[in-house]
Amino acid sequence: MRYDYTLTYRDYLDAQKLYRRHRTSAGVFYYFWFWLLPIVGVVCGLPLVAGLFGYQPTWLEALSGFSVLGLWFALSIPLLRFYSVRKCWKRLLPDSLPKSTQTEIPVGLEMTPDQLISSLPGRSEARFLWPALVDYAEDEKLALVYIKKKFFLFVPRRAMDDAGWIQLRSHFANSRTPS
Repeated sequence: MRYDYTLTYRDYLDAQKLYRRHRTSAGVFYYFWFWLLPIVGVVCGLPLVAGLFGYQPTWLEALSGFSVLGLWFALSIPLLRFYSVRKCWKRLLPDSLPKSTQTEIPVGLEMTPDQLISSLPGRSEARFLWPALVDYAEDEKLALVYIKKKFFLFVPRRAMDDAGWIQLRSHFANSRTPS
């Protein structure tokens, strides 16, 4: 069965969230780098901010470099995260799309008894045998079909009807070998 649908930036962000929930190490990495380190940076930068508003203790000069570094971390890490997520999304976009439609990616997904075929029309086609797929995760918005440990295809809920979802789950469940 073949399904044609479009992926949006919102789907991409939802796929990243599901990936972080499904892979514990990715979630720990995300919360450490993009939440904890910026908070620590703000705390380290507080003496410098206090010094700008007139509070001048004797130790402020000794900590000024450390405070500047902390504020740099607090500002640069979230901005770099935003930039890198947008850049990864734009790398998925085909160059052939007109500028007005560059927020959506047309995708084709075909399921045969032997393989899963994912295609970006005019750009690429990938064929994966069912036993070669590494993992599968699903929530109320989309599903992730893992090709490798850190590589996945994301399929939004609207892409297929209920029969397609049942077929995808059954293909994936039947291709797993008990360990």
